[in-house]
Amino acid sequence: MRIGLISDIHSNEQALESTLELMTKLRIDKYICLGDLVGYGGSPNVVMDKLCSMVDFTIMGNHDAAVAGQMDYTYYYDAAKEVLEWTRTTLKQEHLDYLENMPYFRVDPDNDICYVHGEPIAPHEFNYVYTLDHAQRLVLDYDKLRFVTFVGHSHLRRIYELSNESAIELPVENMELRPDRKYVIAVGSVGQPRDYDPRACCSVYDTERKAIEFYRINYDIEGAAQKILSEGLPEFFAARLFSGS
Repeated sequence: MRIGLISDIHSNEQALESTLELMTKLRIDKYICLGDLVGYGGSPNVVMDKLCSMVDFTIMGNHDAAVAGQMDYTYYYDAAKEVLEWTRTTLKQEHLDYLENMPYFRVDPDNDICYVHGEPIAPHEFNYVYTLDHAQRLVLDYDKLRFVTFVGHSHLRRIYELSNESAIELPVENMELRPDRKYVIAVGSVGQPRDYDPRACCSVYDTERKAIEFYRINYDIEGAAQKILSEGLPEFFAARLFSGS
């Protein structure tokens, strides 16, 4: 089975459309979203219309939880709070209901996979996994981890290989996973990459080969930025799309 993995769309219609267009060519059997469907971008309803009709399931992200009233976001910086509040008033009720009912994590026991937005040990806390120190912390709970855990949240792509003693960071490249190790893999962001490459990110996991594939996708950044501006949202979120930061 080939599993298409997307995360952190952040209401970016143009990035999602181009990503799904590519993924339909990659022989995907199941589509899974690792959270943060909304926030930052200007097309929350369009994004959710597309996702809800296509993905097999979605995981709760911190922006989803904030919009759905599942977490306190008063500590967010002002621009992010402004977009979250706008998103909450803009979304259709059916989309608010969908966000509210998304799980914080999901396990596929047949393929020994965990899907979660942030750190798998405490998914409700939305802790990040994007440094080696973060991965090393997970070694303490090695026996609780699945063979592979897919995460989003950081908007970065990362591969961490864990033993019961240590963790190492591997280059982000297509690879087969070792059966005697465990892995935490951050799949990057569709709608707002932060690795100074503005192209959208998606990944594919082949359960038969136990192999991960990474893809970058060009999309209409100008159109996504213009949508943010036309909705009167902070210019900062439009500008950062061009730099991938």
